[in-house]
This record gives sequence, structure tokens and C-alpha cells, in this order.
Amino acid sequence: MSSVSLKLIKDLDNYKFIYYWACPEQGRVSPNLPTLLHASEWLVEHQSEQYKDRERRKSMTDRRRNAYKSTSPSMELIYSRRLKPEGRRITDKLPTVDLDMSSDKCREMRDQLIN
Repeated sequence: MSSVSLKLIKDLDNYKFIYYWACPEQGRVSPNLPTLLHASEWLVEHQSEQYKDRERRKSMTDRRRNAYKSTSPSMELIYSRRLKPEGRRITDKLPTVDLDMSSDKCREMRDQLIN
């Protein structure tokens, strides 16, 4: 399974927006993720686990993020390595939603409330 075959799905679960990664061969491959940034971070971790060759990068942290130092550990995710998506790898860019299933579910909930 390559990163090209992974698709980002946006869905609605228990009145919350969720994101998850899926592929045609295996179905859902990630847990429910609360934000697009979390989905991006999961993809980076997944890609690094799947990569079998020798990694040329010395650090998983993008050096461009040094300009955006976090003051607390809880803010670390906000100051992600993709604040300026200038890299060439798929993990250097913010992902885009491939399939948005939440709009249909929102419409169904609205119709149920109105009727």
C-alpha cells in the first residue's frame, strides 16, 4: 500500500467531524482523527513506519519549523513540520480531503430535525 493509494475521508460521527485514511485494498487504515492536522501527522508516522530503505533525512522534524518554536508541549502539534508546505514529499504537504461524506449526513440530520 503506497501513499498514493491512501485517500483521506471526512465523515461525521456522533455529531463530530472526523477524518480517516482508507485505501481500496484494505479499507480504513487509520483511527478516527479529529482534525486535518492530526490526519497529516498520522500520515507522516505511517509513511515512516512503512519505509524500509535507509532514510536520508537526519531528523523527522522539518528544519523550517525552527522559526516557529513552541512554548509548551501541548502546542507542539500546532507548530507542525508543514507550516510552510514547500517540500517535495507527500508528507511535506497538507493533505486534501478526497471524499467528503459529512455533507450528506449533515443534510440528513437537518431533514430529521425539520420534519
